[in-house]
Amino acid sequence: MAPVERVIELARAATSKIDETYDAPDVLSFTTEALEVIKAHPDLQAEFESAFLDMSAYATTEFVEVCMHALRWPNVKQEFERRHREAVAGNNWRAEPVYRHYLDAFEDDWNVAHTFYAAYFGPDATGA
Repeated sequence: MAPVERVIELARAATSKIDETYDAPDVLSFTTEALEVIKAHPDLQAEFESAFLDMSAYATTEFVEVCMHALRWPNVKQEFERRHREAVAGNNWRAEPVYRHYLDAFEDDWNVAHTFYAAYFGPDATGA
């Protein structure tokens, strides 16, 4: 399977898992593998970025947040900022929190990182 398709598959699988368990840390096994795939293929960054920009339609927010907190891609952040502004301006209150949460994940002090995902982002983490 191609690397970008594998990351998309992992995003969908993470969504299925969260739909069953409602436990945010359950995404970590999926994001860990996705980040390994991404880091192994830096030449495909533009394609990975495009995939992440489409994930709001099918991926659990937690999957995108964890990956973006680890990756911090400026192009993706800029597009999420644009979409967030557009959601606010258009009173799209379904899209606004999605993009707000995505953007929060880009911050160093993203509180969720050390609350729900301490095993990955905490001081004794083995992830990022």
